Amino acid sequence: MLRIFTIIIVVLAAIVVVTAVAIVAVRVLRQVRRRRQATLAAGPRRELLAFVADNGEQGSHGLVAIPEDAWKAAEPGALSLLGKLRGEAHLALVSVFLRRGTARRALYDLRSRSRVKRARAAQVLGDLELRQAVPELCRLLTDRHAEVRVVAVRALGRIGDPAAAWRIIASLDQSDPVASLLATHTLVQLGPEAEVTLSAALDHPEARVRAVCLEALGLLGATGALDRVARVLCEDSVLDVRVAAATNLGRLGTRGAVEPLTEALTPARPTALRAAAARALGDLGAPSAVEALVSMIDDEHYRVAHEAAHALRRLGPRGLRALREVLELDDAEDRGRHAQPSSAAAHAREALAMASLTASLEEPVAVG
Repeated sequence: MLRIFTIIIVVLAAIVVVTAVAIVAVRVLRQVRRRRQATLAAGPRRELLAFVADNGEQGSHGLVAIPEDAWKAAEPGALSLLGKLRGEAHLALVSVFLRRGTARRALYDLRSRSRVKRARAAQVLGDLELRQAVPELCRLLTDRHAEVRVVAVRALGRIGDPAAAWRIIASLDQSDPVASLLATHTLVQLGPEAEVTLSAALDHPEARVRAVCLEALGLLGATGALDRVARVLCEDSVLDVRVAAATNLGRLGTRGAVEPLTEALTPARPTALRAAAARALGDLGAPSAVEALVSMIDDEHYRVAHEAAHALRRLGPRGLRALREVLELDDAEDRGRHAQPSSAAAHAREALAMASLTASLEEPVAVG
């Protein structure tokens, strides 16, 4: 029995020694590999930095002529640099990558069985802003892995081809959809040419899709979609979508939005919608909305009255004058020594205090 235990201990000790040696060997090999990669990348990195500093006017032939092993070591750093550049320097570096076949390899990797390779390839193509990759990137919007879909959406936004708008919108109506905020940001990156598609999508049966498209139209300042957004405000069956329509009418900044927003203030409308409409009228900055907002300051619902008062504050001198008149009217009424001010006066006083604080913060500080 003792002999068996001795053998077991020896075997275990040998396993421990072998494992320790293997761990040390792997670490040494990794360190040697890192040093070799750093040595290989040093020269190309200097050429890349000089190329970028010269705004890409000279040195492209030298970058294309770099040996493959040295370029492969420097390529991760070059790709990260590519994502930070704009203008002529970006276009020049993109040309270098195209000539070295980076785009071709990335397009091939989009169909790899490895989700890591697919995601990395999508990011590279987005950084290259390669429009011919848009159809393949759109295909990844239905990828079974969420992280691949996220990278594909970001890449499409970076490329900025409005042809991708419908596919991005469709990706919102899936069992595991793309995040609304990410989709909105990407749709905005597609630019004004996507406005027609976004307006058409306001008829989509999914409320979430309609809300995202409204948000994108508002951020784009799509004044041409004013009538369509106003119709959603009046007719949509989902309250959250109508609230989104009111909010984004305020962002459009056109006088034509005053009338539908004013109509949304009527007492028959839901409280959340009326509050959103009041806030949007303040965002519009239209003095013609003063009268409608003043009538809302004594609303029985706190949110509506609060938003109306602060909307008046944002309307400038005319709105501030209306708030002061509310206070004066309240003071003129005989309420008795211990009577509390009306709710309208309380809201007006709060809004005026905020206006005073904002003005004091915006005043230049004298340096003496």
